[in-house]
Amino acid sequence: MALLSAIAGKEEPRLPGHPRLYFTAEELSRLRALRSEGVHARIWTNLAESADWCLTQVPRTEWIAPVSPDPIYLNLYDRFYAMMHDMAVMEHLAFAHAYSGHDRYLKGARAWALSCCRVWKNEAEGDPDASKAYAVMRLLKGLAVSYDLLFDRLPPPERDEIRDTMLSVGRKYYQWYLQNPGMAGPDQDKHHGSVEASSFGVVALALLGEVPDAADWLTLMVEKHISYLLPQALTPSGTQEQSSNFWASTMQYRLFFLDALRRVTGRDLFKDWQRVMDARIALAAVTGPHRTGLADRNYSVIFGPSYGQLDYWSPVLLYLAREYRRSIYQHLALWDGSLGSIQHTGFITPNGQELLFQMGGYAYAWYDPTVPDDVEPNLPLSFEFPDVNEAYARASYQAGGIVLGVRQGSLVVHAGGRSVLSGSLNPAGSSPPIKTMTVADDGADTLIQCIAGEDRGAIVGTVELRRPDLCAILCKPAEDIRWLCDEEPAWDGDSLRWPDGTCVRVTKGHIVALDPKGHTVEKAVGFGKLKLLDLAPAVYPVIVTRPDGGELAIEVRTP
Repeated sequence: MALLSAIAGKEEPRLPGHPRLYFTAEELSRLRALRSEGVHARIWTNLAESADWCLTQVPRTEWIAPVSPDPIYLNLYDRFYAMMHDMAVMEHLAFAHAYSGHDRYLKGARAWALSCCRVWKNEAEGDPDASKAYAVMRLLKGLAVSYDLLFDRLPPPERDEIRDTMLSVGRKYYQWYLQNPGMAGPDQDKHHGSVEASSFGVVALALLGEVPDAADWLTLMVEKHISYLLPQALTPSGTQEQSSNFWASTMQYRLFFLDALRRVTGRDLFKDWQRVMDARIALAAVTGPHRTGLADRNYSVIFGPSYGQLDYWSPVLLYLAREYRRSIYQHLALWDGSLGSIQHTGFITPNGQELLFQMGGYAYAWYDPTVPDDVEPNLPLSFEFPDVNEAYARASYQAGGIVLGVRQGSLVVHAGGRSVLSGSLNPAGSSPPIKTMTVADDGADTLIQCIAGEDRGAIVGTVELRRPDLCAILCKPAEDIRWLCDEEPAWDGDSLRWPDGTCVRVTKGHIVALDPKGHTVEKAVGFGKLKLLDLAPAVYPVIVTRPDGGELAIEVRTP
């Protein structure tokens, strides 16, 4: 504990002034000058456009109190989305002012920071628990970042108000939640634990040297990371046990904290824990360029939900590219044309609370133009994640090539810049569940075998990528398989063709139907109990394929 106490800054922080979490005042001058240069100019354009939108939002005036019972989780998601919305707008405006110096962004950032204090300070009342902490810790982190960025432009009473809110809520959660091993200990969900400990660590770093509590808070957050969050929050194969999207969000918060920790105290956990900082899952699952606006599932990240596409992953890749000088991470991140923007997820509760994500301010600070945008030689083209029963293969790291993923029997094939097949190799009732997969790659071909039991003889499906332009699928369904795709193809017999020449052809079995509007996505959360508003429902074509003699064979080709 003596070492941790020293790390936590029992004395003065290494960087005593503000801003200090993600850049100093001297570094900020250089960042401002980059607004008209290269990729920074592109990021700034998106960031400023979103900041102008943020100025149209009216600061919140009423607290959303916890409600119990909450049978369909409406109150839980109202509170979570509201805090995420407020944090995103508050942080984004603070970053926009920092990078530009424009008074209109300063006025908005101050108004939102004070609104968040006055509304959400009520979180200091009542008993902390896991259903509250996941959102409250994020909100506190947003206040801490805004406090750091705006410090020199805040009148002392406003600075005191923001600090006092962080202290009153933070003390309650530190005492009754974060120190309680039964709630926030090693057995806690590691994704939630990472988000909460990292967020609270940022709060401690923002206040370090200003209030006595901050040193103890930081000591515990560093200890949590070293003891179990860094070694255990991600799987040994390099993803997250619940979903690959939780890899991205775990890494986001890990970077928020560890970047600021090194800057403020000098403690470098990136060097000590490089082995758990790789983006192997991104090499596997990122498919290609990402446009601005609302995204579809599987659009630029296989098995990613609509809100978990490349715009959610790219800031993490930018940071890892800078930190470890990985040009392939830079290459994938720069496929994101929305870098810098507020992420509108389209997830809105029945009461109108919208989930937003703000990563643009970090992306601007983290992008390093000295890291090449390039594909490194000898990169792997196939990937196995046995701890979550997933496997991937790609033809190359060029846009438009075939990228495919198999997860517990679900298959997504991406070709020509779109998802052309998304479905299950073993629909309900067709065959036993897929228990394991094997992956073999000789450089030219990747063969993924899906096995229903422990016996290799129980193969129920194979997916083979024959580079550079062919994916062959063979499965043994007992009934028709429905596949979703993007962009309605032209149907001709047992073939489907997209305008760029990408083709899907059934070589054994038949295509028996193509419904251009066959599937409408229903947005629901809380184990499906809470139906969300959907202002722009996603509608996908449905392809129905029928096996012949108990087998179905399909080929996907790119031009």
